[in-house]
Amino acid sequence: MKFSRLNLLTLICLLLGLSSTAFSATDDNEESNETIAQFEYELDLYYSNISGYFNFENKAIPVIKDDKEQNIYSKLIGSASLPQYMVIEFSINPLPVLGTYLKKNHRSFYDDTEVENVNLIQAITEGFEEPYALSFFFGSVVQYSKDDEEKKSKNKGYLGYLFSFGDQHIFNNELIDDNWYEIEWKIKGDLDFENKALSWSLRVGGKLHEHEEIQDVIYFAVRRNHFNNIEDNWSWINNSDLEYTIELHNETGELVQQQILMTKKWGLNKENKQALNFGIGLIQQRNKYTGSLAPDEDEYRLIIRSNFQF
Repeated sequence: MKFSRLNLLTLICLLLGLSSTAFSATDDNEESNETIAQFEYELDLYYSNISGYFNFENKAIPVIKDDKEQNIYSKLIGSASLPQYMVIEFSINPLPVLGTYLKKNHRSFYDDTEVENVNLIQAITEGFEEPYALSFFFGSVVQYSKDDEEKKSKNKGYLGYLFSFGDQHIFNNELIDDNWYEIEWKIKGDLDFENKALSWSLRVGGKLHEHEEIQDVIYFAVRRNHFNNIEDNWSWINNSDLEYTIELHNETGELVQQQILMTKKWGLNKENKQALNFGIGLIQQRNKYTGSLAPDEDEYRLIIRSNFQF
């Protein structure tokens, strides 16, 4: 079935119409009778989204009051059961989309950013295969909080299944028509406390493409992103982001692509979590693209990520 932009816009409008009433729970075992639909959004240069949360059991999101990293994972896994929540999310990747616009409409400027066979615009926008996506999550959701800090809606953990789809693919900063479908099992979470921010994810899944020159794959991905503004700025454990993804041919199991990205964070002051982030990584491609999209040989592409965290 053809995935149309009109249908996508319709779903976005429905999502925007959801109730924005937040859940409320003050103890690990307490539950609220407040509205069970919640609307949230997140803005970022690389990944922005709007989300709607729905609870199948008419209960508030359970709260975990623990900020120790080794306990956060185990308690989230311990919350696993039959799917209790559905999350609908529309996401867009602003800088990668900007990269496709610049190459299409300002080609001379785009070409002028090439240095030693590396196009800086492509390097800065690399690592995202689609301009946008619509996703449906089914699983468990928990809320993280601390007694001495204000409750933030983004402090959540997720465990369950994610179904995503879209109609375009980014290839070398160019948009290609491609109906793609993705399913994955994932565990992820985000914490944003006064002196510490932590996010993590582990994903296993598969991705199908209708475009015959883009390979269907199965993949494994892991990411840990940590920032502590009262620790040593040069600490790679407390102030860094590490991400690794490997994709395999869906039939033969041969390597199709792998990607690694390391980001260092430098805090600007100890009063808040403002920081400068700089990341560098590498993508290795092997037979991910065929036909007219295929490179002459195995391809290596540089990733450069520079961002401001606030």
